[in-house]
Amino acid sequence: MTDFIFIDKEKKLVAKIEDVRIVEVKFYDSLIGNIYRGKVTNKIDALNAYFIEYDKGESLYMTSPVSYKIGDNVIVQYVRDPANGKLALGSLNFKLENDSYYVKRFPIAKRPTKKKDKKRNDDLFNELLAEKERLIREEKFYPTPKLLYENSYLKNYLEKQGPIEVREGNINDLSEFKDCLNLIKDRKPSYKEYSLIIDELETLTVIDVNTDSKKSKNNKDKFLENINLDLIDFIVYNLKLRNIGGMVVIDFLRNKNKEVVEESFRKKVEEMNLEAEIFGFTAMGLFELTIKRRGDSLRKDLDKRNLLS
Repeated sequence: MTDFIFIDKEKKLVAKIEDVRIVEVKFYDSLIGNIYRGKVTNKIDALNAYFIEYDKGESLYMTSPVSYKIGDNVIVQYVRDPANGKLALGSLNFKLENDSYYVKRFPIAKRPTKKKDKKRNDDLFNELLAEKERLIREEKFYPTPKLLYENSYLKNYLEKQGPIEVREGNINDLSEFKDCLNLIKDRKPSYKEYSLIIDELETLTVIDVNTDSKKSKNNKDKFLENINLDLIDFIVYNLKLRNIGGMVVIDFLRNKNKEVVEESFRKKVEEMNLEAEIFGFTAMGLFELTIKRRGDSLRKDLDKRNLLS
């Protein structure tokens, strides 16, 4: 089986395909990584929090150890898209990188750090250091707001994937994408003889395991345990593909050996690189975890781009 990356330049979409299924869909029209000269429009002193106009009529939220007044210029990096009614998130401590080095704004005197397994390159080192110094100086100038540095999400994404085949075309012609859309639209996706009920709410996602009409003829507890273990890959895959974030509660079938289910779940989360904190089973027998938010869910992203219909 061939794994590959598919790019649709018209829709600004990149998808990763593994084992004949899409495991990740990203849109590279995001502003993440961009650096702006913004203007402080409001502040909350008790929280060291600021509201920054980074583009005309567009604002983000950031916290800062540096004190600013309303009307001040500020150099800010866009680090998280808005989601669930929250503003986009910015950071004063911008990060820059190239093929060999990375550097952050703070400490101010900090020079670029060489990436692991990269060779020294004085030109790239000096280029990155000069860019850091330029951006810091930009805080004094006008007009404001202004885009100062545009990050290439697609380029960085491809670099992180390593050596892998890249294909281009219309994503709608890709059979794996059609399967992905059918799965995303289905609130009761099926796997073998089983199904999941997935309720994506604003702050919580609830997943219920359903065995339909299948019954055990032998050891019922072992039968239920095996179903839970069999479904873990499908559950974690759905969480990652759908870009579900926040609190997640899973109602597994009740079996005695909860430890083996939890351990198997942890291994699958690590294998699929899902940024999650697992709390395990509660006294009520529900399985709890939280997933780091990365913008809107895939369902919302597809819907607002008219790709879900």
